[in-house]
Amino acid sequence: MNILLWGIVSIFVLFIEETWQQKREAKAAELERQKDFIQAENHLNVITSFISRIANEYNGTCSRNLILDMRKGLFGIPGSIEFAVVHTEGGQGVISCNSWGEKGSVKVSKPEAHSDFLMVGPHTMNALAMPVYAIKKTTDDIEYHILIKKSSVDLFFLNHPSIVFSIESGVVGEKYKKSNVISNLSYLMPALVSSKIHINPYVIPILLIWFFLVYFFITPKLVRRIDKLLLKYKIGSHYYYNEYQPIFDTRDGSVFSIEVFLRSEDDDNARDTIEKMKRLDLSIDHTIFQISQIERSFSTTFLEQHDFQVNISSRHLESAFFIDHILNLKGLTCSSLILEVTEDENLMLHKQTIKKHMNILKEKGCRFAIDDFGMEYSGLSYISEFDFDIVKTDKIFMSKTNQNTAILKSIIAFCNELNIDCIAEGIETQDNNEQTNHIGIYLHQGWYHGRPMNSEKIMAFTAQN
Repeated sequence: MNILLWGIVSIFVLFIEETWQQKREAKAAELERQKDFIQAENHLNVITSFISRIANEYNGTCSRNLILDMRKGLFGIPGSIEFAVVHTEGGQGVISCNSWGEKGSVKVSKPEAHSDFLMVGPHTMNALAMPVYAIKKTTDDIEYHILIKKSSVDLFFLNHPSIVFSIESGVVGEKYKKSNVISNLSYLMPALVSSKIHINPYVIPILLIWFFLVYFFITPKLVRRIDKLLLKYKIGSHYYYNEYQPIFDTRDGSVFSIEVFLRSEDDDNARDTIEKMKRLDLSIDHTIFQISQIERSFSTTFLEQHDFQVNISSRHLESAFFIDHILNLKGLTCSSLILEVTEDENLMLHKQTIKKHMNILKEKGCRFAIDDFGMEYSGLSYISEFDFDIVKTDKIFMSKTNQNTAILKSIIAFCNELNIDCIAEGIETQDNNEQTNHIGIYLHQGWYHGRPMNSEKIMAFTAQN
């Protein structure tokens, strides 16, 4: 009887709970769609407002100020590639002004009159060999458009999984709302597959609950705690150590700075180790240990004469403890430190705190570099938001292609415009060296100039240069 009553009550409770959960999920899904719709519309509003502003500024002359205004506006739009003004000449479209500074030399499709903003694509852009979307508006036979990488548009909407966008008529799917910004864009509700597990009411719930407690809570926390203790022990026992690679200034043959690299006794993969440190909240502990190793390995004179580049993440810049530690350094001071930040979505999530801490350190002479620039979709946004002193291009751009050459030229162009130093990574051959110098990037890092080495060898190396 007790088992029968337990079964009846269990079925009843599960039925009530499931009904309530379905209503709750439906309400939560609608709230999520509303939030995602507003965020997507705000993002598009920024783009169209930028287009309208340039359209109002353009008076038929492609002035330098207008080009600079275009470029500055592009920094705030993730994945943006180009802004262009297209005129109709002889039944054909001609780019009369664009953010690259080219005037009247490129033939394109004839502008089609429309009073609203349209989104078209994806089209393949031959110059960069990648698909792009265009958001455009035409007034008086003049088209103003901005090109945005398809991967950036896709990534933006993948971050809003409750809705998907469509710019085609007759697309299958339940329509949610029409865009208030782009006239031919609509939002659809994707078909959601329910992930709810229907528990058999006759399974003994205590065993199931206990299994979930052990599997999802007790064991992961125990494993994490053990991993953290072992990794902390390795850091403290010098299992990890520093190596140093020179960054060379080819203009005068001097050492611009020295980057510090993580190495381990048994050649563990450095990238995997760094990710593990982040996951276990030990990356700050290791960076502090790295800096202490620098101070112990070099004389005060050497530290005063050379700058050291130390890799950090957004977590370091969020941490008041880390900032205080840097401010209180005795041997290696702020003026000899270049903190190298990898592109990270948390930079934007916590940008106010990070900006505040960066300003505190910069007032003491610390400089900041953004690493692997050009690999992530929002790199230009980071340059626009944060006061970086140095840009490091990823070594993938050393592959000699027209596309990579064009990208490097554009990077050094805006670096020169913003008075930011640019370091090229991956200089492995004389051809890399000559090619990069020819483009106008004179700060080089790579095996051609010097491999990572221990403290004794880096001191000897710098003495010779």
